Amino acid sequence: MDKVISANTANQLFWLGRYAERGYLMLHLMRRAYDEVIDVPVGEKPYSDFLEKLGGYVANNMTSSYQMMAQLYDPNTVSSLYNIIERMMDNAIVLRSIICSESFAYIELCRDLLKQKSASKEMNITELQPITDWLLAFWGSIRERVYGQSYALLEVGRLVEHLDMNMRFEYKHYRIDEAWDMLKRYMQSEQDLFDRVQAGRFEMYAATQEAYDENIKEHKFEMTAALNGLVKV
Repeated sequence: MDKVISANTANQLFWLGRYAERGYLMLHLMRRAYDEVIDVPVGEKPYSDFLEKLGGYVANNMTSSYQMMAQLYDPNTVSSLYNIIERMMDNAIVLRSIICSESFAYIELCRDLLKQKSASKEMNITELQPITDWLLAFWGSIRERVYGQSYALLEVGRLVEHLDMNMRFEYKHYRIDEAWDMLKRYMQSEQDLFDRVQAGRFEMYAATQEAYDENIKEHKFEMTAALNGLVKV
C-alpha cells in the first residue's frame, strides 16, 4: 500500500514519467529525421521542420548536422536529449527508494552512453539505439516494482507527454484517441490528480477531428494548453 505521497514527490514522479517518454520519442523522431536529412542538401529541410515542431529556435545559417548535434548533446539547448536525460536523473535520484535501484540503473546507463557519444561527437544516431532499449527496459522495470499512486503518477506523466509529442508531430487522430482513452482510466481511479475543466476542454477539442487533421494552429494551441494544464501536481 502506498504511503501518503507529498506534493514534491508527486511532481517528481509525474515529471520523471514525462521525461522518460520524451527521451524515448525524441530518439525515435530524430532517427526518422536523420534518415531524411541524408537525402537532402546540407542546411535545408526537413531537420529544421523537426526543430520547429519541437518548439526549438532554428537559425538559418546552421547546417542540419550542427542542429542535430545541438539537439543531441548541447546542455544549452533546452530541448536536447542531454537535458532530457539529466532531468530524468535529477528526479530519479530523489525517487530512488520508490523506483528501486534496478529501474534507476537504466537511467544511469542512458546518461553514461550519452556522455561517451557526446565526447566523441558521434553523428550516427543509430549508435544511440541502446538508450531506446534501456528506456523501454526502464518502463518494464517500473511496471514490476512500483505500485499504487506512485505508479499512476509515472504513467500519467508518460501519457501526457505521449499526447503532447504526438500532437506536435501530427500523428494520426486515432493515436490521440487511443492515448486519451488510456489517460481517462486514470481520471476515474485518481480523480484528485486532474483538473476536470481542462479535461473537458481537451475532450471537446480532441473530438473535432477535422480541425486536428487540418492542423489548424489555434486548435492545436488550445488542445496543448488544456493537456498541459490537466494534471494538478
